[in-house]
Amino acid sequence: MRFMPGHNARTALAIAALLALAIPALAGREHPPSLQLIGDGAAECAAAKKAAAHARAAHSREAFSIASANLDATFYHLDLAFPMGTTAVPNDSILGTVRVEGRVVNAALSQLTLDLASSMLVTSVTLPDLTPLAFTHPGAALNITLPSAQAVGTPVAVLITYRGKPVSNALGNFVFGSRLDGDRFAWSLSEPYGAREWWPCKDHPADKADSVRVSVTVPSQYRVGSQGILFSQTNIGPNTQYDWRSRYPISSYLVSVAIGEYVQHNELYVRPAFLEADYGPLSMPLVHLRYNDATPDLPNGWAATGDIMEVQESWFGPYPFADEKYGHSEFTFGGGMEHQTMTSLGSSAVSVVAHELSHQWYGDSITPKSWRDLWLNEGFATYSELIYFKERESTYPGFYDAVLDSRLASARRAEGTLVLEDTTSVNNMFDGFRVYAKGSIVLYMLQYVTGDTVFKNILKAWAADPAAQYGNAETADFQRVAETVSGLDLDAFFRQWVTNGTGYPSYASSSTWQATGGGYHIWTTLAQTQTSPQSNTSVFEMPVEIVVFAQSADTLVEVHRQRVQNNARSQVFELDVASKPTKVRIDPDLRILRSEQIPGSTAPLPPYPAIYGIGPNPTAADLKIQYLLDRESSVEIKVYDIAGRRVLTDRFDSSAGLQFRQLDTSGLASGVYFLRLSTPRGRAQSKFVVVR
Repeated sequence: MRFMPGHNARTALAIAALLALAIPALAGREHPPSLQLIGDGAAECAAAKKAAAHARAAHSREAFSIASANLDATFYHLDLAFPMGTTAVPNDSILGTVRVEGRVVNAALSQLTLDLASSMLVTSVTLPDLTPLAFTHPGAALNITLPSAQAVGTPVAVLITYRGKPVSNALGNFVFGSRLDGDRFAWSLSEPYGAREWWPCKDHPADKADSVRVSVTVPSQYRVGSQGILFSQTNIGPNTQYDWRSRYPISSYLVSVAIGEYVQHNELYVRPAFLEADYGPLSMPLVHLRYNDATPDLPNGWAATGDIMEVQESWFGPYPFADEKYGHSEFTFGGGMEHQTMTSLGSSAVSVVAHELSHQWYGDSITPKSWRDLWLNEGFATYSELIYFKERESTYPGFYDAVLDSRLASARRAEGTLVLEDTTSVNNMFDGFRVYAKGSIVLYMLQYVTGDTVFKNILKAWAADPAAQYGNAETADFQRVAETVSGLDLDAFFRQWVTNGTGYPSYASSSTWQATGGGYHIWTTLAQTQTSPQSNTSVFEMPVEIVVFAQSADTLVEVHRQRVQNNARSQVFELDVASKPTKVRIDPDLRILRSEQIPGSTAPLPPYPAIYGIGPNPTAADLKIQYLLDRESSVEIKVYDIAGRRVLTDRFDSSAGLQFRQLDTSGLASGVYFLRLSTPRGRAQSKFVVVR
């Protein structure tokens, strides 16, 4: 990774000349909007991205990258100018040159194709020495004819000079506008397919450039926010050029420009001693660009950035771009977008700041290989909100529980697998119920399965995984890390909750008990009665907590808690307690994505045999009988037809407690039958139907 030359001097001079023209006079200031203290980071993040993508969808843009697969992009230099409404050039225009560098991979390359929307007019394509290259620009494909076929391993570099007004309906990919006081602004939001709308690139998350340089020339009353470190700020007549440079790998959708009449707020994140002991010292700039009519103090969420950074470093490991900065550029949409090292932020909410900051680990440093694994971005960022509110419970009392309840309710509404089947629909991709809410609840359940300490180690190991950090990953990579750190086989977990399964289970339970010499023995039947309507999974295999309560004065007191592995539609679990049970509850802390209520009952075991369940009823073959005994005993089952004739007999010895017996009814004709279960202490009976 290195800084590369590539500034087209001739283009820069032309841009500067255009920008030297008059700038409209400024009007009065508007009052800043009232912003929520906490907010909903997931909802605001999703809303921003869907709104931006809707703008693109309205113009039928190509959804997938059509850039050359045999070029590995290594460096971009965006050398851009924005007149910001001067009268001599078209309003809301981009003027510039982009240097694209890469290396040929897989096969020789004679025609280089980049993604660039047809609304951008390409005026020239050259080699770095300004030798002209032939090109065509049909639709969203910029096809460049190279001087000769370039062999695998050969470096390639081109300069594309272009201009134009990005297509947008004021909410997407690149937005120009005026605030109420007349102040102009501009900002980008390229996720998922919008980088091509305003600059030529390989517009796919999997091809990360090794580094990027963003040089932006604007009239001097404006400031510019972008990636990395502000290398220089140069006055050119009535204009100023901001030169941002980043040495870290970056996907095209995370390259950004934010322009406004900003006031800059500078803070410093100093890593606390307890983290310094593990990660080493760090003193890193926090840079906030806010519109100049804003209140002088940073709003709640922005002001909490350093504290959120501390919590997230303690959970995720060292901030991945520590050699550069973190910051925010204010934009006019009321959400956030996690542009690398400088989030675009239109909210002051604590949850939004926490959400977008966590993306620097999960989304920016580790980026999905394809949009199918978008939950690796949004599920992690949404769960980071819960982590922060849990860690700062004394500061935000009750927020953890409230946000968790909201996420569980939303996750129950998720449809489809967590790994996306369809990435052509932006509504589908950024469905808040799915990749955000369910994605976060999957991590919440993984924390329950592995334990708090192990889960925290998983998050740190994932952020630092050599195969993923500063690169690209998919769900299988995260599963590999989670299994390695936990030592658990998590295949069933990921299959049913992430890659293949849909929906969630509903449970029912019943418990019986009997006194023993030293306490009480409990039999608890746990049944997955049905799954949600959108589920394709017959059995969700999960550890489940059974909690026993006993009566103490006027209240119920927890006297026993036991975790069992539920891997069948119906199972019986046995446990011993010292106190007389009054109530047995299943998963009382809601650690599983499930229906809210679990019907159940708790009662002493009757002193005679009882038929507890029979099914399926009607049956076409085997009949499963669930029965209760208070002691070990011989058992006789007799079946009678409707005329009173005995048609089936089964004799056996049985243990005490809740037991099962399977009866073969294949020899019975269709009709109604009566089953009688007898022991030396008594009998019970039930009715069933055979259907052929």
